[in-house]
Amino acid sequence: MTRKIACMLAVLGTLTASAQAQQQSVPKPTKADAVRLVQIISTDKTKVATYCKLADLGEEIRKAGEARDNSKLQRLGKQADDLGKALGPEFVRLNVGLERVNPQSKEGKELSAELEKLDTFCPSK
Repeated sequence: MTRKIACMLAVLGTLTASAQAQQQSVPKPTKADAVRLVQIISTDKTKVATYCKLADLGEEIRKAGEARDNSKLQRLGKQADDLGKALGPEFVRLNVGLERVNPQSKEGKELSAELEKLDTFCPSK
C-alpha cells in the first residue's frame, strides 16, 4: 500500500461528523485540485512532515482495523483528523470529495497519480 493510499484511508475513515454532513455539498475533486494541493503541501516543510506522519498513521489505522481494535481506531482516528486539519482546508475538502470518486476510474487514477507525488517527500520505511 502506498503512503498516499494509506494517508487517504486514514483521513477518509476518520472524518469528523461535521465534515461528513458537509460531504453532499463538496464537489468531486479535479486533477487541478490535486495539483494545487500537492503544490501547497510540497512547498511547506511543516506540511510535508505532517503529511508523512499522516501517511504512517494511515498504515497503523489499517492494521488496527484489520485487528478490529476499536479503541485504538478511535485514538488513531482522532490523531489522523487533527493531522488532516493541520494540512489545511484544501486537504480536508479534497479528501471529502474523494469519497465521490471511483478509484478505478480514469478520473480516480489521475487523482491518485497526482497525489502519489507527495510520497516522494517522505522517507521510505
